[in-house]
Amino acid sequence: TAGITAEQTWSEYLAQQKAITKDLAAPRVLVVPQLHGNDLGVLAGRLANAAVSIADSPMRVASGAVLALGSVPKDKEGLPLPSAVRSELDKARFSVSQTYPDYPGVFWGDGNMLDAPASDFQVVEYLRLADKAARQVRPLLILRVADRRLNNTANSMAAAISAFMKPLRVMAKSTTFAGQVFPGEIESPKDGDIQLVWHTKTKVEVYIKIKPLNCPKDLTANIALDLSNDDSE
Repeated sequence: TAGITAEQTWSEYLAQQKAITKDLAAPRVLVVPQLHGNDLGVLAGRLANAAVSIADSPMRVASGAVLALGSVPKDKEGLPLPSAVRSELDKARFSVSQTYPDYPGVFWGDGNMLDAPASDFQVVEYLRLADKAARQVRPLLILRVADRRLNNTANSMAAAISAFMKPLRVMAKSTTFAGQVFPGEIESPKDGDIQLVWHTKTKVEVYIKIKPLNCPKDLTANIALDLSNDDSE
């Protein structure tokens, strides 16, 4: 979406932008306001960074500050982009840059998706994981077209499930490098995460469940002050 114009205040701009996404359900759509001029390019580069996984949020601070974002936008009153405006845009499901008080650099927020409120795909990393799993399993399904070795007997079903499970196990595999463990993209699949359902003698559907790892996005430190006077013997 467009950035702020020279004739708008931040409140006017917010009202204009919020109207775009209000009550809108648009699966697979992510909206980026061009506030600095290169916001969309920065997010695309963040998501295409080979140093991180598709399971990583563009919010990941350890990826470093964003580069070549553009100049800080100002409204018609000369007020630079406030953090409150970024926060409101994020709540309205836009994907915007992010700053932290007393922490240098500009980073990114969540890759918010415009899927329906009850959808599992509210952020881009969940959609990317599901897409990757689908791409991995699809050729295994094509390979079995009209192959009677896939049938509704127990041994055949078990063999097929084991084959479909393999790419998920690869996605779940962690890597250790320079003493650090880099987790897999999903949790290790378990029994029951893949189900085969025969609807007719010739039509079978595969149901696959993948589980992303936990990822901290809202961190709070709670500090207690201990003023007790402990006597040491």
